[in-house]
Amino acid sequence: MKYTSGAYRSGYLLQNIREIEDALTAEWKSSGMTGITNLQFQKDITARIEDASRGRNTVRFDDNKQPSVMVRFNPDREGSLAYLYGDSTGGLHPAFIIDGLVKPFEVGKYPFGRVGSTNYPVCLRGLTPAHSQTFDQFQPLAVNKGAGFHLMTNAEWAYITLLSMRKGFQCRGNTYYGKHHVRTDEFGIMSSETESIGTRHTLCGTGPVSWSHDGTPFGVYEMVGNVWLWVGGFRIVNGELQVLPNNNAAGTLRTVAAHAVASTDWKAFLVDGTLVSPEATLSAWATATAYVTGNVIMHNGVRYKAVSDHTSDSTNEPGVGASWETAWIREGTLHYIYDGTVRISDYALGLDDTSRSIAFSSLAPLAPVTVPDLVKQLLLAPRSLGPLGQLYVRNVERFPRRGASRLYTSASGLGALYLGNTRGTAYNNIGGGLGYTPS
Repeated sequence: MKYTSGAYRSGYLLQNIREIEDALTAEWKSSGMTGITNLQFQKDITARIEDASRGRNTVRFDDNKQPSVMVRFNPDREGSLAYLYGDSTGGLHPAFIIDGLVKPFEVGKYPFGRVGSTNYPVCLRGLTPAHSQTFDQFQPLAVNKGAGFHLMTNAEWAYITLLSMRKGFQCRGNTYYGKHHVRTDEFGIMSSETESIGTRHTLCGTGPVSWSHDGTPFGVYEMVGNVWLWVGGFRIVNGELQVLPNNNAAGTLRTVAAHAVASTDWKAFLVDGTLVSPEATLSAWATATAYVTGNVIMHNGVRYKAVSDHTSDSTNEPGVGASWETAWIREGTLHYIYDGTVRISDYALGLDDTSRSIAFSSLAPLAPVTVPDLVKQLLLAPRSLGPLGQLYVRNVERFPRRGASRLYTSASGLGALYLGNTRGTAYNNIGGGLGYTPS
């Protein structure tokens, strides 16, 4: 089918974009889900979607001609921190800083899709959301699509959330088995593919426009509810917050290797926002050892930095010796901790295999620690009035999923952050989203 450009009145925007996207989904299915090789169709459908969305959406065909509808985000005025905060803060949101360059990015309009019992590397309207794969399976599903493709990153999620908040809108979604738990008049079309009634998802993009990130037909759908979404570029290890700097998880660090358990690309946060090597990479303090100014070590679960050249003994043992402060300064990294409630502090405390949670908007530091703005820019802590959703944390390495699923009701929202599972977890309420960075 060949599409041609046309004029649109506002009352037809939703109908038009959905008809065009449904035609794309139908064409993809007719290919046996193997990809669309008709170059004229590729060109025409892309032009039609860009025209109907006023350039906000496009279609990306990967190396195997598998299509995904994408939402564009540009480093323009709305990408500045001054706009997001409504003040004079300088600089761009880190989602636009990729490998040291200022770049736009795109996010799949819908999560990865599923037909029958198979997940596919496409983001198309009308599909069941992909699910039941681990982080280590969803990430290569994105990366293997070709240059520029990556698993949606935490930095990208954070930017879209802050942009939504700045405009006074928090999207809703399938948070209660097909409908929104508060606005029960909002619902999507239920999936029937190999799913029992009690566990069914809604087909992507079939809910109202209030289920898109900006409440328009051209926004990112399914950011709240339906399935949790794995995101890249962030993890915790024994509560320590670790990131891949800026949005490099959309660039050279989009790889499986960069996200690996022992990757040296992970960085932790000092309390001033400086990124440093995580605790697990540091050597333990030892007696009768020559230390020079600037050496960093771990001792009794606390991070210290040498402030003078010295040879270690019992008098300058960090935190213990009678004169330790002449040799060391405590230099902790930020952690989620539990001391009866979930907080942020500069050392590990209280986390075990019990799932601890708190409303994301209520997360606060343990005095005298203050949370640096970079952590708030990445939506790892609220800046002021945080978005809706619950934060869940446990110990050891935990990988993030965001937004919540079809059964999390009031725990759902743009601020929902689940750090209670390992990278090897796979459930039918966990999916993944796609990102793309033009070269």
